[in-house]
Amino acid sequence: MSRFKRVLWLSMTLALVPLMALTAWAGEIKIALDCPPDADKCGTYLFSKTFSDYLTSQGLKVKLYPDQALGNEDEKLDQVSQGLLEISNSYLGKAGALDPTIYGFNLYYLFDSLAHADRVIAKTDIMERINAGTTKKGVRILAMVSVGAFSGLHNSKHPIKTPADMKGLRIRAMDKNQAMYLEAWGASSVVIPWAEIYNSLQTGVADGYINPAIVPVMFKHTEVLKYFSNVNVGVPFRIIICSESWYKGLSDKDKAIIEEGVAKGVAANRAWQAKIEASGLGALKAAGVQVYENTQAERDEFAKLARPLYPKVVPPETAELFVKAAEANR
Repeated sequence: MSRFKRVLWLSMTLALVPLMALTAWAGEIKIALDCPPDADKCGTYLFSKTFSDYLTSQGLKVKLYPDQALGNEDEKLDQVSQGLLEISNSYLGKAGALDPTIYGFNLYYLFDSLAHADRVIAKTDIMERINAGTTKKGVRILAMVSVGAFSGLHNSKHPIKTPADMKGLRIRAMDKNQAMYLEAWGASSVVIPWAEIYNSLQTGVADGYINPAIVPVMFKHTEVLKYFSNVNVGVPFRIIICSESWYKGLSDKDKAIIEEGVAKGVAANRAWQAKIEASGLGALKAAGVQVYENTQAERDEFAKLARPLYPKVVPPETAELFVKAAEANR
């Protein structure tokens, strides 16, 4: 290449630098879903659809991948941490392997409502603390997304009014932390990946699980589960995570687009959650499930056994942090 051509090439390249800094992210943003693409029933899908529609309107390229298309929970987390997957709708507990502070959002009978949990998110530095830990391992938490009303107990055997009714039941646990609650209430537990849950319920490996009312409707588990007890254990949060290396590589303009998209997605999710509290129970009943509305006194029996487990479910300092934050923002 002649000296003139080298100078011309360098001049053209330098001239493009400001323009490149202003353009949108050129690659495709992959978003791994975790439920059927039904915005009426699935809170994380509604978030992702709202989020991706906004990003697309701002010139970014986005593709939504069906549940399990890019792997299971462990595989998706691994891909995000390595920068192979930009965004994933994921299980909160998996992020706990990166920073256990996030487990505090899974403490049963800690929050009075989703609005109460949102006040803790907005008015404390808890999310900053969590991201300080997870980003060191390649993962940033963009949002906490609700998948329905407060979780209750679904099973195939009989109504559950008090912990005494848990005896003899084997309930699927998401992880060892949830297993501690179940066993404190008198049930036996078995940890089963979500992808295997339908077969486990059909074959009797598990008699039920803890989830919002809408979940068995969404995944057609009402073919097996026939009883729901509205014990209101806590907010059913999922998390929206992204690759930290990808995020850090975005321009300020694109980061602002992502943050605005997250805000729009969360707003849509919270509006949906307010409606699903009633419609979820109605959908269960329409599917032939017997719904039992536990009294406050009955729920208090579950809470009395659950709260002493906090320092075992999470590190004691995390339990203290969340209890203080919840009390200060009640």
